[in-house]
Amino acid sequence: MDTVGGEIKTLVAFTPRALSGEVAHSGDIIDRLGYLSAVFTLVAGKYTSTPTAIDVAIAVHECATLDGSFAAVTDPTDAANTTYGTVRISGEVATAVKDADAEINIDLRSHARYVKLVVTPDFTGGSSPTLFFGATVALGESQVKPAL
Repeated sequence: MDTVGGEIKTLVAFTPRALSGEVAHSGDIIDRLGYLSAVFTLVAGKYTSTPTAIDVAIAVHECATLDGSFAAVTDPTDAANTTYGTVRISGEVATAVKDADAEINIDLRSHARYVKLVVTPDFTGGSSPTLFFGATVALGESQVKPAL
């Protein structure tokens, strides 16, 4: 009997932590060798210091080597190389951000072996606010069955 567990591999993509400052925070590096697609599940949790709004930009970055320079994933079918695989979790903190989640579903066939998330928060108001954030990834379309 086939199960979904034989088709995917689930990993932590962004170790949960409090994000502060309006700077890019890098997630865990994922070796996607043998997998053709991924679904990143993103979770924004508690925040501190009463900001009036939070905007979080989340992008997928790629690199051919584990220790090389990562760059944002771009759409290979778009001549302008528009970045895709990017989502935003944003809005007034009372309604849109706290305990919000989103997904990035991405075809990785034409992309580099290593991928990671880059998360950049933007806070409005508050005094040195932070946002608790984490993410997982389900690698799919395993070329070896069952998925390892």
